[in-house]
Amino acid sequence: MTDDSNDIIESRQAPLSHLQEKRDKNTLTGAWDWRVFSTTAVVLVVLIGGFYWLPEQTLEKPAPSTALRPAGSDGTQPPAKAEDTSLAPFAAAQKGRDREKVQQALAEFVERQILLEDSMQVDKWGADALDAAMDEAKEGDGYFVDEQYDSALAAYQRAVLQIDGVITKGNELYQESLQKGNAALLALDATTAEDAFLQALTIKPGDADATAGLTRAQGLPLIISKLRSAKNHELGGRYDDALAIYDEIAQLDPQTPDLTELRAAVRAAKTGNDVASHISRGFAALQNQRFEQARSAFNAALSLDRDNAVAKGGLQQVAEQYDLAVIGDYQRKAEMAMAQEQWLEAVDAYQSVLDLDKNIQFAKQGLAQAKAHERAQRLMTRIVNEPTKLSNEKLYLDAQNIAQQAQQLEYAGENLKHLRQEVGNLLSLYADPVEVILLSDNATNIVMSNVGDLGQFERRMISLRPGAYTIRGSQNGCRDVYMTVEVLPGIEPLDVRCTESISQ
Repeated sequence: MTDDSNDIIESRQAPLSHLQEKRDKNTLTGAWDWRVFSTTAVVLVVLIGGFYWLPEQTLEKPAPSTALRPAGSDGTQPPAKAEDTSLAPFAAAQKGRDREKVQQALAEFVERQILLEDSMQVDKWGADALDAAMDEAKEGDGYFVDEQYDSALAAYQRAVLQIDGVITKGNELYQESLQKGNAALLALDATTAEDAFLQALTIKPGDADATAGLTRAQGLPLIISKLRSAKNHELGGRYDDALAIYDEIAQLDPQTPDLTELRAAVRAAKTGNDVASHISRGFAALQNQRFEQARSAFNAALSLDRDNAVAKGGLQQVAEQYDLAVIGDYQRKAEMAMAQEQWLEAVDAYQSVLDLDKNIQFAKQGLAQAKAHERAQRLMTRIVNEPTKLSNEKLYLDAQNIAQQAQQLEYAGENLKHLRQEVGNLLSLYADPVEVILLSDNATNIVMSNVGDLGQFERRMISLRPGAYTIRGSQNGCRDVYMTVEVLPGIEPLDVRCTESISQ
C-alpha cells in the first residue's frame, strides 16, 4: 500500500482553456452538455470584459454585439441586453472585477466536474451527488445572465463545495474498497477481494495498488488449490512434496497469508520425522551389534535435535555394549603403564578413552595424573643433572616446589622414589651458605660471579650459596687468571693471584 496522502485525487485550478464540449450522459432530453453552456457563459464574460476595457477610440463607434451569452437552464440563449454605457469608469471597473470572480468560481467547478467524470468515473458511483452540485451551478448561471454577480458567485461557490464533497466521497470509497480487498485476500476470499479491487479501479482506473490487489485476487483460486494439496502432502508425511508446493505458491504470490509459518511447520515436522528415522535405524543396528552404524545414526539424530533424550540413551547403550569393552582395555593398559612408570604410554591410553567419550571421569582424572607424574620425573631429572643451578635463589625455590609436588604423587615407583631422594639431598646440600676463604697477594684485583668486585686482599672470608662460581684475578703487567669452582660445604681455601707477567 502507498501512503494515503498519495491516493487522494485532488482537484486543481485550471484555466478556462481546459473546458471542452462533452455531451451530458445523465440528461434524457438530449440537450447540450451543461458544460457547454458554462463554457459559453465564460466566453461571454471574457468578450464583454474585453469590450469594456477597450481604449476610448474603439468605443466611438461600437459594433453591434453578436457574442453568445450565458445559457439558461433550458439550454436556450437569452436575448442580448443593451450595453449600459451610463456607468462611470470606477463602477464599470468594479463590475468587471465582479465578473472575474464569478468566472474564476465557474472555472473551478468545471475543472472538478471534468475530473470526476473523466478521471474518477463518477457516473458509476456518485451521479446523484454530482447532479445536485450541477443544479447549484445552473442556478448560478441564471444569476450570471441577470448580471447578479454576487448571487452567481455564491451559487458557484456552493456548487464547488458540493462537488468537492463528491471528490472526498470518491477518495473515501476508494480507500474502503482497497481495505476491504486486502482483508479479503487475508481471508482467502477471492470473490469479495476481486469485487472490492474492481470497485477501487472504478474510482481510480489504473491505480497500481488496486491493480496489484486485483491480480492477487484473480490468482487466489489457484493458490487455494495448491494450499490444499500441500496440506494433504503434509498430513501424509510427504514433507518434501509439501515444501515444493509452498515454493510454487511463493513464486505465484509471495504475500500469501501465513506462507512463512506454513513452511516452518512443515520443516519442523520433517525434522521430527528425520530424527525418528535416525533413532529407529540406530536401535536396529545396535540390536545386530553393528556398533559403528548405531553410533552414527544416533549422532545424526542429535545433529537435528541436540537435546533428544532417546538418541542420547541410544549412544549410552552403544557405550555399554561396545565402547565399554574398548574403554576397559584402554583403562587396564593405562593403569599398567602407571605402575611401570611409563607415564607417556598412560597418557596415550587415557586420551584414547576420552576420544571415544570426553565425559568419562576415570579417563579425565587418570590423564591428569599421568601428566603430573611425567612432569615431576622430567623436572627432577633435570635438577639432578644440573645441580649447580640451585645456587640461583629462584631456581632453588622452583626445585623445592617440584620436590613437594612429587611427594604427593600416587604412583611412585622405584625411579620416581630415587629421584625424589636425590633432589631432597641436593636441596639440603644447597640450602645453607658455605664459608669460603679466598687467598691472594694484596695486588691482584678479585671479581666473583654472582658476587661482584672483591678488590685486593691477602685473605678474605665470604659466605656463598652452594653452587658454581667463576673467579677472575687481574693485575697490571700480569695475565688475568680465571677459576671456576663449585662451592660446597668443606671447600678448601682458594688462592687467586696473577703470577704470569706480560712481556713488554
